[in-house]
Amino acid sequence: MTQILYGRHPVLAALRHRDLSLEEVYLAQGLSGAWVGEITRLARSRGVRLRTLPKAALDRLTGSAHHQGVAARRAEFVYASIEELLARLPGVPEPPLLVAADGLTDPMNLGNLARSALAAGAHGLLIPKDRAVGVTATVLKAAAGALEILPVCRVTNLAEALLALKEQGLLIVGTDARAPQDLYGLDLTLPLVLVIGGEDKGLRLRVRRCCDVLAAIPMASEAVSSLNAAAAGAVALFEARRQRLAKGVSSPAAEVSSL
Repeated sequence: MTQILYGRHPVLAALRHRDLSLEEVYLAQGLSGAWVGEITRLARSRGVRLRTLPKAALDRLTGSAHHQGVAARRAEFVYASIEELLARLPGVPEPPLLVAADGLTDPMNLGNLARSALAAGAHGLLIPKDRAVGVTATVLKAAAGALEILPVCRVTNLAEALLALKEQGLLIVGTDARAPQDLYGLDLTLPLVLVIGGEDKGLRLRVRRCCDVLAAIPMASEAVSSLNAAAAGAVALFEARRQRLAKGVSSPAAEVSSL
């Protein structure tokens, strides 16, 4: 099975990481610029075939007009297993920070959440196999290259995966707009899993019961009752990042290790 990814940042990120198996790179006719030159140079140095196509052909190939004139064909996205995640957490040089997305169905939300997770220093992302979006071309585009670095674990049962992480000593914090606990009042420097609920229903009951604590993001206006999943995740992640920097348990430019 192969997969199409598109957009400047996802294709560049894939070319920069040698462990990915790109088969072909497609450029729209008439493109120019430094980034086009970098894509061309990297593809040739990696032995990846380059093809130039009319824009209309790229539109058909990607199923989108927002490909920025570049796409690539690669092997199907490879998910990490929960066993791999559990085995490698002890080797993470700072308190582990994971994100679990409980039933996100909007690929843009998942891609944006992944991008925020990597930017905030998270070490992995967990998603369920059923009733949720996987890593698609649209997700890869929204993530802007983050998913070429951030490991994604796709699990059959998210609640069981959270319990396994809890047994490893990670605190499970679920976001819930109705929770009495203020997110900013929690210690997020501990080994941690931040659980973000789905767009419509929030956290499912079994996942909610796995959480050690539920926390709300304080709103300045009652007119806004909640944030969408990607925005809520970004707020929670960067609060964890802020606390970790203040406490000195994370470097200002921490390198997220590939699990």
